[in-house]
Amino acid sequence: MLALGTAAVLLAPHLGVPMLLYPVFGLGLCWAMLRWQRLDFSALGFRWRTRKARPLLLGGLLGVAYAGLNYSVIGPLLAHLLGEYPDLSDFDFVRRSLGGYLLALVLAWVIGGFYEELVFRGFVQAMLLRQLPAHRTRTVMAAALTALLFALYHLQLGAFGVANALVFALIAAALRQRWPGNLWYLIGFHACADMSAFTLIRLGYL
Repeated sequence: MLALGTAAVLLAPHLGVPMLLYPVFGLGLCWAMLRWQRLDFSALGFRWRTRKARPLLLGGLLGVAYAGLNYSVIGPLLAHLLGEYPDLSDFDFVRRSLGGYLLALVLAWVIGGFYEELVFRGFVQAMLLRQLPAHRTRTVMAAALTALLFALYHLQLGAFGVANALVFALIAAALRQRWPGNLWYLIGFHACADMSAFTLIRLGYL
């Protein structure tokens, strides 16, 4: 049941579920699977009362720094190794209008920061930690498998998008290890990294 529910959460965006509906569907399924195990979202490191300025600001600054590194080093290196550049046609709406750009900034928080971090670094990684055999490498294995699933989740962006998502996920895994009890650091990191990328698209740098 847990495996099927998780698969449904990860596949929903790719099976035609509308963008503003699949987060509700996905988080609802995660909540149901947590309740089935007599857990709640606090078991994932997510609590509303830990939504303080410091985690969001520090995570956000790290996200902006990552976006700069991705633009100047990681992205060009991946493009050179893979022989292709990212397909950003899905984000043409960001270039076309100010309204599209502002919508993208909202989605950076709702989809990227909040939803994807709760699902991946929160739910998926926590469930892997519970299901993998007890071993000193279990934490690393759970983080690596989560990163791989996150990369494959971005398969629609092509080889470059998958590789870039994998690099992002490995860095996010390191941050998760640094602040295991507070997912708001990762939410701020992911949201601000996405906001920075959307801003670079809007300005014509991507």
